[in-house]
Amino acid sequence: MAKPLQKERENRSAEKKDLTFHAYTISPESAHTSILLLESAESEVLCQTLRAITKFSAQEMQNRQVLYDLNAIKYILKHVTHNELNIRRFALKALAQLCQLPKGPEQVLQDPQNLRNITYLLVKSEDVFVLEFASLVLAELTREPLGCEQLVSANILGSLFSRMKNSLDPDVQKNCLQQKRKSPFSFPPKTLSNLLDDPVCASEVTKNQQFSWPSPLALMQSKYLAIQHAALRTVDQLICRYKDQNVQKTFRASTGVLDLCDILESYEFRDVHTLVLGVLRNYVETEENAHHVFQSGCILRLLAYLEMALPAMKPCCLAVLTKMSFSNNGRDALYETGTDLVFCHQLLSSNVELLADAAMGVANMTKLLPSAVRMSDTNIIEALCAILGDDAAVWFYIRINSLRALAELCRIIPKAAFSLVEPKTFAALRNINKKFKDTPIEAQRLAVQVYINLLNYHVSTKAMLNGDFMQELLNILQRIDICLKIMTCTALTGLMVNDMAKELFTQREGESVVASNLSIEHVGLRTALCMLITASVTDEGADMYLELGAIHYMVENRQARYVVGAWEPAIEAIFRHHPSAKLAYTGRLDINDFTSEGFYCFKRLGKRFPTLQEAETKPRLPWEPVYVCMFHPAQWDASALDIRTPHDPPPEPNLVASHSSRHIPALPDDVNLRNYLLKLKLWFGDPYRDKCDEVSTSLKQKARMLAEFVAENMSGLTQEKDCSLPSVGLHLTDLMIELNSPVVGIGWVKCGGALERAILYKVLADRLGVPCALHRTTSSYAWCEVAVPEIEPEVDTEVENFPAGLLRANYVVDLTVRPGRLLPCNGREARNMCGPKCAPPYTAGTRPDICVCEAPDTSAKDDKQQKKMRIADY
Repeated sequence: MAKPLQKERENRSAEKKDLTFHAYTISPESAHTSILLLESAESEVLCQTLRAITKFSAQEMQNRQVLYDLNAIKYILKHVTHNELNIRRFALKALAQLCQLPKGPEQVLQDPQNLRNITYLLVKSEDVFVLEFASLVLAELTREPLGCEQLVSANILGSLFSRMKNSLDPDVQKNCLQQKRKSPFSFPPKTLSNLLDDPVCASEVTKNQQFSWPSPLALMQSKYLAIQHAALRTVDQLICRYKDQNVQKTFRASTGVLDLCDILESYEFRDVHTLVLGVLRNYVETEENAHHVFQSGCILRLLAYLEMALPAMKPCCLAVLTKMSFSNNGRDALYETGTDLVFCHQLLSSNVELLADAAMGVANMTKLLPSAVRMSDTNIIEALCAILGDDAAVWFYIRINSLRALAELCRIIPKAAFSLVEPKTFAALRNINKKFKDTPIEAQRLAVQVYINLLNYHVSTKAMLNGDFMQELLNILQRIDICLKIMTCTALTGLMVNDMAKELFTQREGESVVASNLSIEHVGLRTALCMLITASVTDEGADMYLELGAIHYMVENRQARYVVGAWEPAIEAIFRHHPSAKLAYTGRLDINDFTSEGFYCFKRLGKRFPTLQEAETKPRLPWEPVYVCMFHPAQWDASALDIRTPHDPPPEPNLVASHSSRHIPALPDDVNLRNYLLKLKLWFGDPYRDKCDEVSTSLKQKARMLAEFVAENMSGLTQEKDCSLPSVGLHLTDLMIELNSPVVGIGWVKCGGALERAILYKVLADRLGVPCALHRTTSSYAWCEVAVPEIEPEVDTEVENFPAGLLRANYVVDLTVRPGRLLPCNGREARNMCGPKCAPPYTAGTRPDICVCEAPDTSAKDDKQQKKMRIADY
């Protein structure tokens, strides 16, 4: 029975439905009629129409768009200053609703008079509704830069602050305060916020004499939560203008910091504690503000709040203290209040949200030495390593900040470094790069930075001198991240001050890893690699660089030699340990380049200079011998090959490298060369170049006698043997057949030309204390220059001593024409023997064409000399 009765009632209501048209009931279809009514002169019609428009636009955002499309703003603006109060109220409210559309403020601001009319109402009117809607319209208009500019020009800042502080309507206060709108449906944006968002207008606001802090500070403790939020955000926005000295000085002079602490200590305002702590965190950004917080006693109040605050508030409070640790004044203040120990204590707490800020606080407080010492007395290293080893802890930013703290502690505190290299704690650190697939690249970089900082101390460095750690660094160097590669090179370079590290580097084939990375065209990486080469290269390492082709690549890469400043020093470092390669690639050995055991030289060079092992195994033509200098028997352990350090203590047993097994292959014993040296030492004594701080005038005589000795053993001083080029070639061929090897000991050569004599002279001079340089211009032509003191004829023949470091090559040694003569450099005879200055050195790789710098009509003598230079390269 209920259903028929209900149906009957519905039918009766449908019959009574009013289908007539009402002018003040607006629909999207009849909205144009309401716009036409705005042209009416009757106050009652205007009031009812504006009231209907406000109701219609409040229903949906689409209704406002309908009114905007009908150009309603144009008609509403005419009634903003109407004499009737209700008309002004409804006009302002309707205008505020339409200005919330994206293009609404733009239409209003086309005429500056519109904004001035609204500001006049805000200043002069006392009606609550007019003030509310006028402030709301201004808040919307100042979303546009043009609106901010027009509002600043209106010069109503004082009235704005007055309304903000004294208005009884909270909506007026809220509209005048700061809160930027984030969506069309959030509560409206506020005028002061929009002014501060515009850089130019914000500067005008803060410089204005009407600007003052009491108004926003008073509203921070308003009983309305929305106003509190707006006031706190306004204060935050103002104090973040760190370069605005007027704002910063006036806030420090106000009660702002104390007011913020009062709010924190009030349980009534617990809903805004997060905002308050955010304001304080931004405020302590600068040195002056951090000091002001300390002077005002705010740090102690924050520490007290940290103890009693709810768990959700503690991270925000600790973040304020952590932010202070970034500045010098802040660190001093935290140290005075014992906050550094609070950071250490929080690392052991069960609140995971505190770990990131606590670890960062420890890292920053380490920059203050007294604080670092005080923290190192706790178990801070074990706590940080425990966090690193906890796989459940997130990397960002708990474990990352823990790594930063470890890096800073190990950088300046020896005790922390010693604790870190203990097996358990060091394993947690090394696992970061061992399990690199599960760790972010930032963590890998920080772990390597910790390694670099550990190099500051001998104990921690010694803990890293093992094969596993060296292999770990070399594995890191092979990853793709360039920054990680550079940092790893820095760590390896720091380790290379120890000879054991160089040995481990070579054992783990570090030269191969470096050579593969050199091809990466990155200036920073190449610089770091070159510095590593300079620090780590040894005799065996230099031979490996040659075998890998790294020397050839470095010498031929002209662009890298120009761009990378450390490229050339790295080449020189390798050449110091491999004089054979230096002669091959530069065509000269200076007086400070010493030939070591196993020095070798090719009669003819190819595009790439090979190792001695390759020369021994690779078949070569009979006229392409390789000269090698071996002063010791083949079974001799070459642990002291460098002739510059004969008195150095022998290395530890585990560091003795069998250079002879790799650097020097098994070759026939060169008895003749050993006898040459023994005989000359009986004549000249047994000097050592590294002990020779002074040289005497007797060097000149020694240089002459050595030249005569070399010529005598090569062919005879009186040219008893035929030393022409064909005779030398036949003699060398016989030697290679006799030795069954292209490698010929230089002492076996009894018929030698200019090249053979120059090589023998250089290797003997290096061991007799005669400063000698070797030059090579063509495949078979070379000469030696010596640096000996000059003696004036009238001076007595008494032997005098001179500083060895001041000597420069000043004589060319005649080894072929009249052996024993010393020809002054740049003299005519010396030029005839050495050839023109433009003659290019004979080097491996693509040799340049012979430079002919003389004019075509030069003398026949010069032409003949150049012709001889070309013929000599047979």
